[in-house]
Amino acid sequence: MRCEILKNIKILYVEDEQKIRETLVKSLKRQTGEVIVAENGAMGLEMFNLHNPDIVITDIRMPVMNGLDMARQIKAINCDVPLIITTGHNDEEFLLTSIDIGVDKYIKKPIYMEELFSTLEKFSIDLVKDKALEAQKEFIQLILDISPVFIMILEDKKITYLNKAFLNFTDNKTIEDFTSGRSTIDRYFLQSDDFFYKDRIFNDWINDVINAPEKEYKVLMASERRLKEKGKICLLRARKIPDVFVNDRYLLSFTDITTIESERQLYFELAMKDPLTDIYNRLKFFDALNEQVMRSQRYGHMLSLIIFDIDLFKNVNDTYGHPAGDYVLRTIADIVKNSIRKPDVFARYGGEEFVILLPDTKLDGAMDVAEKLRQEIECYRFHDVGRVTCSLGVSELHKDEDADLLLKKADQALYVAKQQGRNQVQTVCACKKID
Repeated sequence: MRCEILKNIKILYVEDEQKIRETLVKSLKRQTGEVIVAENGAMGLEMFNLHNPDIVITDIRMPVMNGLDMARQIKAINCDVPLIITTGHNDEEFLLTSIDIGVDKYIKKPIYMEELFSTLEKFSIDLVKDKALEAQKEFIQLILDISPVFIMILEDKKITYLNKAFLNFTDNKTIEDFTSGRSTIDRYFLQSDDFFYKDRIFNDWINDVINAPEKEYKVLMASERRLKEKGKICLLRARKIPDVFVNDRYLLSFTDITTIESERQLYFELAMKDPLTDIYNRLKFFDALNEQVMRSQRYGHMLSLIIFDIDLFKNVNDTYGHPAGDYVLRTIADIVKNSIRKPDVFARYGGEEFVILLPDTKLDGAMDVAEKLRQEIECYRFHDVGRVTCSLGVSELHKDEDADLLLKKADQALYVAKQQGRNQVQTVCACKKID
């Protein structure tokens, strides 16, 4: 056991008396990994700086520089290196000076080898543990630094660590550079209604993350050089770090999910849009309809609906072909898109039928919109097809009505427009029963 442990240790032995030096060196070399030898304190200090030994064994009385002076300078360089003093003198002053310097062991000459090797073994066990712990820390540090994930450590809500990816993102080289003149990362978070920290400072919203680590939080980040860019969407997670000395210590990770979010948004839009006209589809319309009806009922806002279809559209397909029919559908969709407001929801309801949801709009206002659209479509000249008209039905949501009734009223108004000759706008009386 002793041999295995000592074989990993590098020892500096400083002794001016040749016979003592040679005898001890032979014993040390048989059981330790490497022995570096010096004949006086000055040479010993030089060897220490050159070889960085794990343990130093030195005599006290030596020419050029004595062992205590050398020990004092070594401790100034590395206060953790174990120092063993050997001496044949019973000088109390030397002993007190050794204690003051921080010498770890004081052994009288002639050296009792069992005592020396027992001391070396004790120091070696601690050194091997320290080296293993340091190697583990370096390995963890390497993992953190090569990780593309932004990693931060908080102690009592103060930033004490940023990995290299995070430092590079914030245009800093060290954590000292980052913390100089600042204590949070507020400046790197872009404000948006889509993110939970909107109009809140770091020390406030970080409590949400720490107190509910099982949740997923998304943040929008940009470096100071790239504030005009869209920024990175990052998934933020927090985990408490077990520590007997620091109770409030957390590791935060920021994983860049910008590409994933962009793809998710793209797939969402594709699922909610009609591929031919590039407007919302029936599924999206019903989502918006239910949402707007709930909003109207809760806050008392006005809500109107227009449903329309293309008159005699089958004749267009039969006469000019389906590509011409597709062209007419796309063109009408473009005409309407350019004529309605941003809050309005425009969707293809099915075939040649379309719907427009108009929030905060009364019936008379919706009728005006519908009439304007009817005229624009009638006046447009479609290539190879010529004149196309539409019939439109309009309804308004009244108190205690639901989405289904709003849609039924508009659909019945469209039916009336068709029955009365097409190419017109109609609504139904509020008092008229809807079957």
